[in-house]
Amino acid sequence: MRSRRGQSATELVLMLPVLLGLLFVVVELALWLGGSHYSTYAAFAGARAQQVGGDADGAVRMLLDGRATRRARASADGQSVTVDMPWRADLPFTSAVGDMSYDVSATAGPDEEGYEGLTGNRARRYGDNNCGSGC
Repeated sequence: MRSRRGQSATELVLMLPVLLGLLFVVVELALWLGGSHYSTYAAFAGARAQQVGGDADGAVRMLLDGRATRRARASADGQSVTVDMPWRADLPFTSAVGDMSYDVSATAGPDEEGYEGLTGNRARRYGDNNCGSGC
């Protein structure tokens, strides 16, 4: 019977690139999920700031200042906020993942100044101004 000495080391050398590639793909996907979460929330916060008469671009920029979202671009058109997130896998062994860019849009309801203090049927349409039967 032949000696099996060194077999484990040979198997490790053959499988190490596969294991490292899998690890880097998982890390890249985790970074992408984090970036998509922040981009989605930034679009929501920008639309909400726009709804209450605030600075939509400032709200979006405040949330997109991290390393994972540094390349994001935001635009507000008066009715909605769109966040464009270019994403390309940068980690080693992840070039097969390819382009994972995405756009997120959020549209808020009418300006709050237009319905604050309203009662009755019109007030019930807006969840944050629903004062129930005691209005």
